[in-house]
Amino acid sequence: MRVVLISPYSGIEAAGLRSLSACLKKAGFATRMVFLPDFLEAMATKHYNARLSRPELIEQLAALCHDADLIGITVMTPSFELASWLSDALHIVSKAQILWGGIHPTVSPEECLEHADLVCVGEGERMVVELCQRMADGAAYTDVGNLGYRDAQGAVVLNALYPLEHDLDQLPFPDFDYTDHYVLHDDKIVPFTEALMHYYLTDLGSWADGPVYGVMTTRGCPYTCSYCANNAYTAIYPGWSHIRRRSPANVIAEIQSVRTRLPRISAVILRDDTFLANARDYIAEFSQLYKQEVALPFRAYTTAQTADSAKLEMLADAGLCYVIMGIQSGAQRTKKAYQRRASNQQILDAARAIHTLRAQIPRPTYDLITDNPYENDDDRFETLQLVNALPAPYRLSLYALTFYPGTDLARTAKAQGMIPTDDRSAYRRNFQIYRLDYYNLALFCHSLNLFKPLLDLMATKAIFRLCRHKPLDWLSGQALALILALRKRKNVNLFAKRRLDWLGSAQ
Repeated sequence: MRVVLISPYSGIEAAGLRSLSACLKKAGFATRMVFLPDFLEAMATKHYNARLSRPELIEQLAALCHDADLIGITVMTPSFELASWLSDALHIVSKAQILWGGIHPTVSPEECLEHADLVCVGEGERMVVELCQRMADGAAYTDVGNLGYRDAQGAVVLNALYPLEHDLDQLPFPDFDYTDHYVLHDDKIVPFTEALMHYYLTDLGSWADGPVYGVMTTRGCPYTCSYCANNAYTAIYPGWSHIRRRSPANVIAEIQSVRTRLPRISAVILRDDTFLANARDYIAEFSQLYKQEVALPFRAYTTAQTADSAKLEMLADAGLCYVIMGIQSGAQRTKKAYQRRASNQQILDAARAIHTLRAQIPRPTYDLITDNPYENDDDRFETLQLVNALPAPYRLSLYALTFYPGTDLARTAKAQGMIPTDDRSAYRRNFQIYRLDYYNLALFCHSLNLFKPLLDLMATKAIFRLCRHKPLDWLSGQALALILALRKRKNVNLFAKRRLDWLGSAQ
């Protein structure tokens, strides 16, 4: 039995899909993986609905699916329209069943079954193996756990969920054996090579000189932020807030196995939403093993509540060189709506703890959510004041607030009439493209660590109020547009150089 797995995402990481492929291979099934990356999408220069596929792409996909019994597509909300287009077109040229998995089928299975034959709700490793075993045996599979489908009358059936997998060490490592893996490159789907793998694993940030490998060490999240996918998972899995951990030895073994296949990996990303939520003894064990066996620079995520000085010091000694911490807002009213419980003082204390390690972590990044229709200028000014108090240097990552299906924030916004009940902006909007106005310009100037007296002036109430008037607000937006255009050119040049380094040609 042949399974073709397709990732329509901007990058090629697709950790969940790679995990499914590894589980299927372990069970004896043949898999083929196809990745459809888009650097311009990743650079936040266009929205997600701007790249609906072309007929020639379907022809190439059809050729790769000719022997498939099952086609699996991983789907987040922003990739829904592309996944729909692909599925509808593949149904015409292939007799294979099409299965969707990921966060969007989990929270909106009925909608997804308008385009897919089957959906996976929740975690998929056990489900996809059992489904394929039943299909290979010619047996009925409609009672497989986590499966959703339409019955003969067209009614949606959602089976009971399997329990969460707690022994994560028993799962095989994500499939980075790029044999029979394909990638959309220069408008053609071509076989992956080691050089192409290294090229597409480059990171937009300047913290790593070469390809980076991302690894997940945990599942679950202790927080229930109202805008986040973890909020949606908590609604279907009561135990989602209890973090499930892989052993440090297992994590290190995965990194080393990938380095064997891709020897020019130059850095590692710990992709967990908040790796520093782990206990000190876990971090101590991980740091020791990582320093001894991997010894590459790495990046990790934290929150203000978990940015513990002792943990940071251990990780910095092991090679931590880049920290990302979610702030999201400095406005008390907004934080309450987001279910973010860290006080501004906690945020500043955490930033100062990171700043003490600036020799190892020279420029941390702080995430902020902007373009919130609930906020007024008092809320925005409160956030700007917090940002202005952060110890420099740092970066800010700005994300436009997006109301994702299945989250508490989206349900509340619809109930309050803030967004239409049929709102579909999350299906199209690139959340890294934000409004051109003075507020975002002021935040971006702080991210650039401009001359501190200028930043202090931009953060004064009088200047903030003055520049929020329409003529100056518009002019500020034009200035921000110019800065973003320069950033885009820098990123395009960066990838041209990396293309030359890895592939021997530039565009």
